[in-house]
Amino acid sequence: MLPTKVVAERIRQAIEARALQGYVVDGLMARWEEVRSSPEELMRLQDTLRMLPLQPEWPYQEPSGLDEIRAERAPVQLSNLYLSEEEIADRIHGGWLGRIVGCILGKPLEVGYGQDEIRAYLEGADAYPLDDYVPSSSRTGQILRRDCVPSMRGFVQYAQEDDDLNYMCLALKLLERHGLKFTTLDVGLNWLESIPFMWTWGPEHSVYLNLATAVGEHYPEEIDLEQVTSHLNPGEELIGAQIRADVYGYICPGNPELAAALAWKDAYLTHRKNGLYGAMWVAATLASTFVAKDVEEAMRMGLAQIPRRSRFFEALEQTLAWAKLDGGWEETGRRISSCFGKYGFAGAINNACIVAAALMYGWGNGGEPASTIFERTITIAVQLGQDTDSNGATAGSIIGTMLGAHQLPQKWTVPLHDTLHTCVVGFGKENIKSLAHRTYELSRLTRWQSP
Repeated sequence: MLPTKVVAERIRQAIEARALQGYVVDGLMARWEEVRSSPEELMRLQDTLRMLPLQPEWPYQEPSGLDEIRAERAPVQLSNLYLSEEEIADRIHGGWLGRIVGCILGKPLEVGYGQDEIRAYLEGADAYPLDDYVPSSSRTGQILRRDCVPSMRGFVQYAQEDDDLNYMCLALKLLERHGLKFTTLDVGLNWLESIPFMWTWGPEHSVYLNLATAVGEHYPEEIDLEQVTSHLNPGEELIGAQIRADVYGYICPGNPELAAALAWKDAYLTHRKNGLYGAMWVAATLASTFVAKDVEEAMRMGLAQIPRRSRFFEALEQTLAWAKLDGGWEETGRRISSCFGKYGFAGAINNACIVAAALMYGWGNGGEPASTIFERTITIAVQLGQDTDSNGATAGSIIGTMLGAHQLPQKWTVPLHDTLHTCVVGFGKENIKSLAHRTYELSRLTRWQSP
């Protein structure tokens, strides 16, 4: 059993999360203060949280079931896929490279900094605005993650292991084993078999432990996944599912609906409501890059796969509008922080807004060299702060898939020596181009199969 202090903290976080989701939480924080030292009363309080009513005037419709989500979508007209097989393979390779480069770029800054703190650090290193990997020191004295030296300027020789990149390998392993018919339980069992518990965080950490306990006590077909997901998991709207979705987009070129459905099956293990929508949006946007004329169109095709009356949809629409009106990405970043910072360092909504802003400003009018567009996109995503490695990875993935590997600047890709380190069982020290090719082969199967 978890220590009482851990249980109490998770339930406190769950009360805060329920408030953000529009539930009536009056008096619950006071009740938590009264029972925080009693395991039995804390469990009763958790049961109460599952039965809360929504505020009468709550304006959003945010279902978690796939059919209900689809019923709340906005209509969209999709384009046909006209790319050659060689172009599709190059786009997928670009997605892998872009995601890995963006992740490594943001990894040292994943210390909870906002954009002002990042700017101060970079100015102290004579590296603002960012145009290369992050320097290892600054005159400000700010200390970055010391376990990330292999991802810092002058030290990059390969792609360092990271959860954002582990999840790509996990999805690839899952799809190669089960195909499109995989279940949400398959996702969880793949985790238990393939990654160490201590390499998970947030809701993934909570659900990993819950599932491991359930598997130890039941046959897989007897496991109650709703209980596994909800038990002491206050992070149902955090970014975790959003960083697990990319491969589902890569294997569905031109088919955002299928990409979103696959991402939903994965995300449903750990997330609900807007936590699901973040994963679906990323996957659907990536699938749309193969047919969209620009990144805004791709993002809007992605948004068409989630509820139009959700907080996620509203926030992304607002961000796209700001990016057209504001004087620069710094101003838009401050708006995002002011309006959506309440979701926290690892919130799905605010971090998705950062990705969207980076893509809009990075793309510009689309007429500049691809190397400029790519570099500007990933560096803005990281300089806007919050979950920097995840945002750099997602923005890099989308712009990398939009441009294709052949257009990505060697300045960013060559230092990796085509090598990814991962802790996923069955992988290890991997060739990035080979991983991209395996993903392309899955995309060929996807185009004549149905889930």
